[in-house]
Amino acid sequence: MSAEKAPLAPRRTARIVRWAILAAVLALVTVLGYLHQTLGLNKPVGVDALCPFGGLETLFSLLAGGGLIKRVAASSVALLVAAVVTALVFRRAFCGRICPLGYLQELFGGIGKKLFKRRLEVPAALDRPARYLKYVVLVAILVLTWNAGELVIRSYDPWVAYNHLTSAELLTENGIGLAVLLVALAGSLVFDRFYCKYACPMGAFLGLISRLSIFKVRRNAETCIDCKACDKVCPVNLKVSEIDSMASPECIDCGECVSACPVKDTLAIAPPSGSALSPVATGALAVGTFAVLVGGATVTGNFDWTVPTLREQIENGSGDGTGGSLTGVPFDTALIKGSTALSDVVDASGIPASVFTQVYGVPESEMDTALKDLKDVYGCSPGEVRAFIEAYSADPGVADTWVVGAFEESEEH
Repeated sequence: MSAEKAPLAPRRTARIVRWAILAAVLALVTVLGYLHQTLGLNKPVGVDALCPFGGLETLFSLLAGGGLIKRVAASSVALLVAAVVTALVFRRAFCGRICPLGYLQELFGGIGKKLFKRRLEVPAALDRPARYLKYVVLVAILVLTWNAGELVIRSYDPWVAYNHLTSAELLTENGIGLAVLLVALAGSLVFDRFYCKYACPMGAFLGLISRLSIFKVRRNAETCIDCKACDKVCPVNLKVSEIDSMASPECIDCGECVSACPVKDTLAIAPPSGSALSPVATGALAVGTFAVLVGGATVTGNFDWTVPTLREQIENGSGDGTGGSLTGVPFDTALIKGSTALSDVVDASGIPASVFTQVYGVPESEMDTALKDLKDVYGCSPGEVRAFIEAYSADPGVADTWVVGAFEESEEH
């Protein structure tokens, strides 16, 4: 009796939907990253607030009652929760169906296959131990970050570098991260999802969580024709044709193996008992679970999509606690960063815009520009502005005698 063929249309649709979602997420975060770097006011939050791993990095401080560590926002914690809940149901679905860095690697992998005309794999003797490296990276990052109380690994992060491609500080502040990004993409030209398999700490963490997942790829050995189609399409090079139930934490729940299987009811994503989900339904539920949780966090005010103004940060008590009123008394000037727009400083400090024009020569038309983009032309670096505000609050007459260029510091964006 010949094996019954699996319908082609739903399998093809599942692949199209997966790639469309991945492309949409990559496009969204790319635009948000660009706008964060270029806008002065009403800009989207930065990469640190849009990465679920930031939630894990700040977890120790949060549980210890110290609040969020610097640069990490509540949105990172919300994304972490969404990724973990999704992983408990659909394994590493965040990696296989949502993660934009993973999608970038798959795009480069597709280019590599066209260039080399075949799919290359790292020899098993090297591949197996190399996959443990990402767990070493995970532990190292968490230990260093939790001990220091800050994102010490930020300059090494390829995703941070990607979101700073349009920044003037790319090479000076994110040069190592850029190198890691280039290695990840170059490696993916030759070996599928190179960074995901060997170095991604978020993938390592979700891999551990995925061992508890309800839905897994399951194979019916009785109907399997051993065509190896599932093995050929797996982006993390797992031998799907040899399993009964996928136990490997490497599985990213992309569903590519299920979509490639030509025999009906042979490969499916299913719970230990009960009906399997169709390839399309699996993707919709996995991504939908993540989206609903993020949407809920947004509605409840635990997920900000835009950077709060300086005034809002002051009113909400952000900073080191040394602040005072908005005018007359110095507030926590440490809140002023390179990405802060000068008009935002004017609004929060109560100092007239004309004073900054008088001292620094910044015209009204450029007041909405970030300080990091004004400093080289007008000398109004964040440190300069912090010092000037403190001096002006004590004596407004200092505006007539202020010497520009006396302050240099390491800036935060």
